[in-house]
Amino acid sequence: MIKFTLEQVLKDKGMSMYALAKKTGVRPNTIGQWVTDSGFEVKSITIDTLEKICVALECQPGDLIKYID
Repeated sequence: MIKFTLEQVLKDKGMSMYALAKKTGVRPNTIGQWVTDSGFEVKSITIDTLEKICVALECQPGDLIKYID
């Protein structure tokens, strides 16, 4: 299973969901859904969106996506 760990990265970086939405252009509701679902319900994300999130959070894709056995 692949988990989207956005909630933890946001906490580590000290950034709010709203601030991330403003920096990326991703709807706040979408970011909120990714965070409240703890990443287990994220079925897909475009590479473009993932790149925007990485730029905004100054992180690598591997910081946001984890494989869980």
